[in-house]
This record gives sequence, structure tokens and C-alpha cells, in this order.
Amino acid sequence: MDRPRQAQWIGHAKQSTVKNLHWLADHVRYMLDPDSFDHGIEEDYEKRFLSISESSGMFHISGVLDREGGSALKAAIESLAKRIGTGDERTPKQRRADALVEVAHQAMNQGTLPRSNGVRPHITIHTTVEGLKRELGAPASELQDGLPISSKTVQRLACDGALARVLKADSQVVDVGRATRVVSPAQWRGLKARHRCCAAPGCDRPINWTSPHHVEFWAHGGKTNLSDLLPLCYFHHRLVHEGGWQVVRVANGVKFIPPDRIVPRRVRGPGMRWAA
Repeated sequence: MDRPRQAQWIGHAKQSTVKNLHWLADHVRYMLDPDSFDHGIEEDYEKRFLSISESSGMFHISGVLDREGGSALKAAIESLAKRIGTGDERTPKQRRADALVEVAHQAMNQGTLPRSNGVRPHITIHTTVEGLKRELGAPASELQDGLPISSKTVQRLACDGALARVLKADSQVVDVGRATRVVSPAQWRGLKARHRCCAAPGCDRPINWTSPHHVEFWAHGGKTNLSDLLPLCYFHHRLVHEGGWQVVRVANGVKFIPPDRIVPRRVRGPGMRWAA
């Protein structure tokens, strides 16, 4: 590189951030040698990977995406990672994690993903009637891979799940009933006609990004009548089942009530002083 150009780049380096300098170098490289630039893009594309592993009941995700793939994922996640409605105290990282889960649920619910052995991708849970009701002493419900799962989560998924009866004798399966949905397609269409978005106050998630929730929990004997159903997004549905929120009927509809929060108090012992 000749001295004038070298001095020019040194000047840019002094005045620009590393990100801006990288942007400038990319554009200059493209103008001077587009074939080399394209080759570099393809080399970056070959470096892409995604790893999903489970450890101690938590899933760990790591990966690298190319420019287009990363931009697409970032745009989708950011559109779903804003604070929404009642009770949203999640950190930005938690909102992004939930957004990724929402994208996965939405893709599965659409029924357009490639099928495996004639069955579309879905979450399978093995439970018992006692486990679904959270009865004391009932065996833990399990995901398909054997991981135990909270009965509260099972109750949430059962709000709009497809249930199949399995009869066993001496630990052997003797009969499997046909899977039927808790909420019928006709009821779901009626729910969509009544609501445009999630029923939680202040939430703007579109109706197609929600699932039916029983005001009186279905696992507790709640009826699957249209008047007893509310559309809730993934976050607010989880808030009601696992987060301790309540949905109660009032004169003009329903009200969302947060759980009682215990505020810890600092206690100063004898002869102790508060830290500055």
C-alpha cells in the first residue's frame, strides 16, 4: 500500500470505531475486487452451525450464522422481544429467549413444517390423570425424552393440546385411543371472531400467535365452552399457569390479578451498621 493510502487509512482508524472501519473496508473491497468479496461471503457461509444440547434439565444453544441468516433471525426475534402488556418484568435477554420459543411454537402450530413418519413436529408429554390434576404422590409427567416436567406446564399445554388415551396392563400398552383436541377447530374459529389479539391487558400479540386458555383450568374440571375460553400469548399463558397470576370474572369481563409478592426486609442486628 502506498504512503498516501496508508495515511488515509490511518486517519480513518483514528476517527472511526472498529465497526465503522470494518464496514468501510468491506465496501472498498467490494468495489476493488467483487469476486474476492463474494468468495469471502461464501467462506463465511460455510462456517455456519447450530448446536443444541441438554444438561441438567436446561437446553444450551450456541451457533454462528451468515449475514443473511443472522439478519433474518435478528429481525424476527426483535419483533417479538419488546415488553408486552401486564406483568412483563423480563430482562431483554429473557425476552429474546422467549421470542425464539414463540417462533418455534408458531412454526409447529402452522402445520407446514416437514413431517416425520407422517406426524408433524410437536411436543409429546406422558402423564397420568393424577399428574394432570397435580395430585399429591402422582408420578412426574415427562417429555418424550424422559425429562420430568412441571405439572403446571402440563396443565398449560393441555389447554389446547391433542390428547390420546393410552391404557397399560403390567406396564405394557394394551390400547391407544385416537388423539382429539381439547378445543375444537370450530371453537377456535369462534374465539378468533371475538378477539383480535391476546386477551391480557395491554398485549398486542395477534390472535394467530395465541392459544386458548380455560378461565377455569381444564385440568381442574373447567368446561371447554366458548364463553370460558380466552386467547393468551405464550408469555401471558405461562404467566397464568406457572407464574401465579389469576384470571377472574368481573362484571364487564375478566381481570388479571398478579400474585402476592413478598418484599424482603433488611434486618440490622445489634451493634451492626448499614453499609455505605
